[in-house]
Amino acid sequence: MPYAYLCNDMLKANYSNSRMALLEFRRRVEAWQHSVMVHQMCRVVWQRWMDVAVLSGALDIPGYERQRATFIACSWLPPKWDWVDPLKDTKAEIEQIGAGLKSRTQALAERGFDAEQVDAEIAADREREQRLGLVFGGEAPVVGSPDFNAAVEDQTD
Repeated sequence: MPYAYLCNDMLKANYSNSRMALLEFRRRVEAWQHSVMVHQMCRVVWQRWMDVAVLSGALDIPGYERQRATFIACSWLPPKWDWVDPLKDTKAEIEQIGAGLKSRTQALAERGFDAEQVDAEIAADREREQRLGLVFGGEAPVVGSPDFNAAVEDQTD
């Protein structure tokens, strides 16, 4: 852990050396997460849990014995590191997704969300917004305008 962060002594720290120390610390933590926590603990506990759950009958998974490797396969994604500027982080992540360097599913998983659930919620929100004549991120219909009146009439039908 960088000295300045451990002791909260930022007297001689500047942005550059502080950021470099933090980046190196995060690299070491990520390596430890994957090589120790995931490989030696999480993976082993998950495999044992699945075996016990299937053998005890708590989970009924046909073909588990023959295809065990398939059923115990999973991805371990630790939470993503936040930076100082969330707007720049978000824009960078959007660019990574657009460039095919990361999937939306992975980006959402790093935040602790399930992509299918998020997509279902977005679809439900959009359907409700359309039904109620709500517009977000753009111009809302002006009260008394034809668009507004049509939205109100749709609600009363």
